[in-house]
Amino acid sequence: MKINVKCMTEEAYKTLQKNCKDVYQMILDHPSDCSWLKEYLGFEPFETKKYTIEDFELKSDENYQNIALENGVTIYESLHELPKYIICNIRFWAWITFEKAYKQAISSTKLTSSDIIKNWWVPGNSRRELMLGVISRSYFRVDVSVDKSKPDKYELTKYLFTNLEIYRNISYRNIGMLKNVTLALLKVEYEKSIESGITLTKLQNRELMKEASRVGSVMLIDVMSADEIADILRKKLKRIINSKIDTKEEDEAD
Repeated sequence: MKINVKCMTEEAYKTLQKNCKDVYQMILDHPSDCSWLKEYLGFEPFETKKYTIEDFELKSDENYQNIALENGVTIYESLHELPKYIICNIRFWAWITFEKAYKQAISSTKLTSSDIIKNWWVPGNSRRELMLGVISRSYFRVDVSVDKSKPDKYELTKYLFTNLEIYRNISYRNIGMLKNVTLALLKVEYEKSIESGITLTKLQNRELMKEASRVGSVMLIDVMSADEIADILRKKLKRIINSKIDTKEEDEAD
């Protein structure tokens, strides 16, 4: 069944954001759905847009990690054909969060008031904030990792959902905006995990991402293929591992 895309109105978004303590308590009092929202605001919280999508339902589990990947893929498959200006609108994600993923948003993060402010009410429309939003991050984890050239286009996505340090680096560095870079990074780290069972430390992961940034500063990385970038990163990864960066160094870096 087709449904119209909606966005939370600007007035509703700002009102809820400013009254986050009240919203936090209302969510605690109403853990099943957002039926309280319109009455709390005193006006209609959402505005309908012209675009339509296939309606979708997400799975629920008290341990959200059990269903995070499956829900992420469902969200991506349902939304990825929408225009970027919709996908990158925080008020669109407010609609998704409240009307399509309410229980999932609750179970995916610890419900403290600070988390409500940080993850439900991102302060702006920046790429980083969208990629870390309580539900929008599920979409973007898939978006940066889906590879349609592979027999299983979600092979790297499955890996990314088990290694959130990579996603954190992709989110925080501008070079992560380039899909060829993110695919190269994921491919190299996934290969290493399969080959030797190694999961890179935080510091090692950052060093590999810095290498991608360095390449981007001296080469036209946006026209390079993911495989070309991966070749460079493999060499850097070998040097990183041989340098024996250890846990102590990592702790000091944090």
